[in-house]
Amino acid sequence: MQPADKAEFVKTLNLCYATLLKPLPPVESLGLWVTILEPYSIEQVRAALSQHMRESKFPPVPADVVTRLPKESDGRPDANEAWAIALRSRDERDTVVWTQECAEAFSICSAVLDGGDEVGARMAFKAAYERLAESARTHGHKVHWFMSLGHDPDIREAAAADAVRTGRLQIAQVRNLVPALAAPDASDTPDSAEQRAQLRNLLATIPSAAERLEKLRLEEVEKGREFTEEAKRATARRVAEYEGSHA
Repeated sequence: MQPADKAEFVKTLNLCYATLLKPLPPVESLGLWVTILEPYSIEQVRAALSQHMRESKFPPVPADVVTRLPKESDGRPDANEAWAIALRSRDERDTVVWTQECAEAFSICSAVLDGGDEVGARMAFKAAYERLAESARTHGHKVHWFMSLGHDPDIREAAAADAVRTGRLQIAQVRNLVPALAAPDASDTPDSAEQRAQLRNLLATIPSAAERLEKLRLEEVEKGREFTEEAKRATARRVAEYEGSHA
């Protein structure tokens, strides 16, 4: 929640307590409520309080609300998305933007994956990832996204632009990887709608990492096709030469 949401939150919480004919918790405790619920939007908190009121006869405490909030609301991907992100790191050309928990979980299951057991690796990854993510949430650690750079410069640029577009990284973190963002008018903290629109338009012109990888894949397919065709022609020439010499 944002600081501006505090008044609406207190109003909603007061309504819950009044419905149960209970007094609102002491003012001193409301600051703790807000701190615990900070990672979540006011809409999510309001929905969680409503769900609690439907399911319980007792006034809500912070734990009642947190257990009814989506875990991914703190910006961390769920285990399935994290696994898909982690798998991309196996391609040395690709640049991956992932979380600390995703990287750590993948390092735990890498030996299993290298041994050829993808199902076992996926299960080990999900168990480790969910444990690490839950521990981070319990300790109040905010999600930390960072880049693992691959060899292909075009994919690096595309992945960096994708991360800015999705809000996972800030422009200042990727400017050295995306030449277009080094323009003088691309401020780190644009203070006008026009500047923000310019940044969005600029990012929109940069192909995504997926598009870059698909282009490379198609180029490899085309090279393979040309190689096969050339091999067929060479074989045909050798056959023709053999038949001519034995005519």
